[in-house]
Amino acid sequence: MKIGGLVLGFAPLVVYGVLAGGTPSSVTVALAAAMVTTLVVGYRDLRQGGILPWANLLLFGGALLAIGFLHLTGLIPFMGILIYAVLAAVTFASIAVGSPFTLQYARSMVDPGVQAHPQFYRVNVLMTGVWGGVFTVNLLLDGVALALQGSSAQVIQYLTYVVLIAGIAFTVWFPGRMRKRFLPEVPADHGKA
Repeated sequence: MKIGGLVLGFAPLVVYGVLAGGTPSSVTVALAAAMVTTLVVGYRDLRQGGILPWANLLLFGGALLAIGFLHLTGLIPFMGILIYAVLAAVTFASIAVGSPFTLQYARSMVDPGVQAHPQFYRVNVLMTGVWGGVFTVNLLLDGVALALQGSSAQVIQYLTYVVLIAGIAFTVWFPGRMRKRFLPEVPADHGKA
C-alpha cells in the first residue's frame, strides 16, 4: 500500500495529538486544526463517502462544538478516551456491516483484477481489525493515563504514539506481503498512482 491514502486518513488524529494541551484554548485550537486537516487531506474521500474521514469530521467537529463553543471543558481530560472509543466503534462497525473502512482506500490503489481476488476482501477485514485493535489498545492506555498522574501518565501517553506508528508500519508492510503471497505474478508497484 502506498504511504498516502489510508495513512493520511490518520493525519487529523496526529495533528490533534501534537497541538492539544491541557487548556481549553489549546484543545480548541487542536480540534479546529484537526477539522481543517480532515477537510484538506480527506476532501476527496469525504466526497466519496469515506468512513474514516466522515468519522473524523463528526468526531472533531462535535468536540469543537462542545468544548470551543458550548464550553463543556469537563470533556478535556477525557478527549483521548472519547477519540479512541469513537474510532474503535466506527472501525468495528464497518467490519460488522460488511464494509471494512480500509477497503475504500484499497479499491482506489489496486486494479480491478486484484480486487476480484478472493483474498482482497479478507485482507481488508484483517487490516481494519488491526486498526480496531490499535484504537482499542490506545483507548485502554488513555484510560490508564487518566487514572495516573504525572510522569507515569505521560509515558503511557507516549505509548499511544508507538501503537499508532506500529499500526501505520503494518498498513504499509502487510498489503505487499499479501500481494506477494496470493498474487506473485502482479508486480509490487502495480496499481499504484
